[in-house]
Amino acid sequence: MKALRINDYGAALHLDEVPVPTAGPGQVLVENHFTSMNGVDPGRGLGFLRQVFPLQFPWTPGGDVAGRVAAIGEGVTTFKVGDEVFGYTREAGAYAEFVIVTATSLAHRPAAISAEEAAGIALVGQTATRMLELSKIKAGQTLLIMGASGGVGSLAVQLARDAGVHVLATARQSKAAALQELGAERVIDLAQQRLEEIQQVEAVLNLIGGDTVVPSYALVKPGGAAVTANRPPIAEEAARLGIEAAFVETNVTTEGLNAFATLVADGKVKPQIAAVETLWSPATLWEKRELDGIGKVVFSVRA
Repeated sequence: MKALRINDYGAALHLDEVPVPTAGPGQVLVENHFTSMNGVDPGRGLGFLRQVFPLQFPWTPGGDVAGRVAAIGEGVTTFKVGDEVFGYTREAGAYAEFVIVTATSLAHRPAAISAEEAAGIALVGQTATRMLELSKIKAGQTLLIMGASGGVGSLAVQLARDAGVHVLATARQSKAAALQELGAERVIDLAQQRLEEIQQVEAVLNLIGGDTVVPSYALVKPGGAAVTANRPPIAEEAARLGIEAAFVETNVTTEGLNAFATLVADGKVKPQIAAVETLWSPATLWEKRELDGIGKVVFSVRA
């Protein structure tokens, strides 16, 4: 089978021919049709998370999976060969034609959800849900979502809207209309307005990270919460300001996948797909790009 791999931290992606893996106890072999881009993929490849997720090389990145069950391992009773499924593999390996996924991180794909959409919600749907839980935001309060035009942010906007929360979002001005249609009451372009000038809110979801973390803490009212997705909390600064700080670690489960898929199938949440591209472009796959749409970049494995 074809797979994209890297040979060391910071090395370039390259295309390899490798054996099809075998499903072990509690595992499912999925014929992969679509995967998607998550920020953690290049981050792990560059070694930013090597203390948490040390890699063995050559390493195949990718977590999101949408496809068809090709084989099941011993003890798996919830899936059968031919089932249309989606899910996430924390161990990576989804940048390939076949992927091993733990059965407890896999779910049946409802007919109302396309395979492209399923690949775009496996990780980010549960991440958005968990971040909102950690924020402890309530109806009538105001939430700031930083980096709202991505996969997690575009879903968090919709979930917060449906919970009766007032949503402020940061994104490029070109994304404002789309985010407002999803439920953001105001979209702020940080190229035109300084972060420090934004009004105080009850909670912040920070999907940008970097040097925006400390300034975003100052936007949270005392007693509120700041949740980050790509940098651990700065406890000392949070304590000084009298706020809670949390870091989301998403554990993708069958139950969580089913719950989010129900929201999508019922039309309560609409996955945002910024683009569908072929997986087999290793030289440019992880390049930063300015897309017209919002949401996830989905990769077609079978194209």
